[in-house]
Amino acid sequence: MIRMRHLLVVCLAVLAPEIADARVKGFFSKYNKVLNAKECTCNCCIRERRRPSEISDPSKSAFKCSLTPQSDHNFAAYQCSNTCTVMNDPIFPRAATLSANRFCFYHCIPTSGGSASALEAAANNQDAQALQNGGSLVDAACISVPPEKLPEAMSADGNGRDAQLEA
Repeated sequence: MIRMRHLLVVCLAVLAPEIADARVKGFFSKYNKVLNAKECTCNCCIRERRRPSEISDPSKSAFKCSLTPQSDHNFAAYQCSNTCTVMNDPIFPRAATLSANRFCFYHCIPTSGGSASALEAAANNQDAQALQNGGSLVDAACISVPPEKLPEAMSADGNGRDAQLEA
């Protein structure tokens, strides 16, 4: 029993500096990379009509999300840029920095309602009822894909899949 205690004391004496040193340095002693781009968010995305070649199923959404134009007030308000950062993303598991347009397309769902085109919105805003109901928005917002629908936007190769989801 005395030998066992002696062995334990010797082991602790030998390992104590290494254990203390590990606590000071931490588990990760160096950064792998610095990500300077802002975190990706659907706030920087707007609803847009799909191109005819992007509509594979007519019963699905005729709209998609894309990056807000730089001239839009939301671009500056949300500090949007052409690239953004994702971390531990289920749709893009191997990516850290993405094109914001790509993020919008795969990660965001266009909101429903509103006008189908900018021309229709402008025409609706000229109507007398626009004073009572607020008129029509030229652009509509996008929201994040709900967690239960994320698997529909994931692909085996880690590049995302167009699920043509709608809100």
